[in-house]
Amino acid sequence: MDYSKIKLYLWEGLHWDIDYDINGNPCSQIALCPKQKCNCKLKKSKEVYSIGEYKYCCSRCDFKITLNKPIEEKVSDLLDIIESQKYKDAEIINIDGELIRIQREELKDNDYWVDVKLSRNKKKEVQLMVLAGHKKDKTKTQLFVDPKNERLAFDQGDDHPGEVFAKVVAFFKNTVSELKINEDDNISEL
Repeated sequence: MDYSKIKLYLWEGLHWDIDYDINGNPCSQIALCPKQKCNCKLKKSKEVYSIGEYKYCCSRCDFKITLNKPIEEKVSDLLDIIESQKYKDAEIINIDGELIRIQREELKDNDYWVDVKLSRNKKKEVQLMVLAGHKKDKTKTQLFVDPKNERLAFDQGDDHPGEVFAKVVAFFKNTVSELKINEDDNISEL
């Protein structure tokens, strides 16, 4: 047997070995000692238990662990978690009518921070939200870009974008929308 191809899963403080049958179904699962180079199969400890405690130990080293469920039930949880990994990059189709995040990125520096979210609204239209602020004077603004309607807007409940940005420009297919500060520090929309 080629032992270099064995994968162990680290979860809940233990190493787990899972074997799969020819159809890809898990057929055996073993909880192993997580200590470096030990990986010995854990066995039930002979220590005194309290209600809700399940104690296990390593036959080779001094590793001991107390779990909140027996290993057999933990294995079931582990298999569910491993199975859920296939959905981590799945596209979410919204049937509840709430916004769905498509992508998110957050940038920070010493003076400012920016959080950008690309999402779909309940009409399945893409919208961009930019939340930005100044760390020292605690100003923050929230911009919304609606590509379909070629519209740039901001949240009236936050600071005006001119408090954070010198100029905001949104380029659309047919138009350009711009927020900028005039020479007399009055904010205008074009």
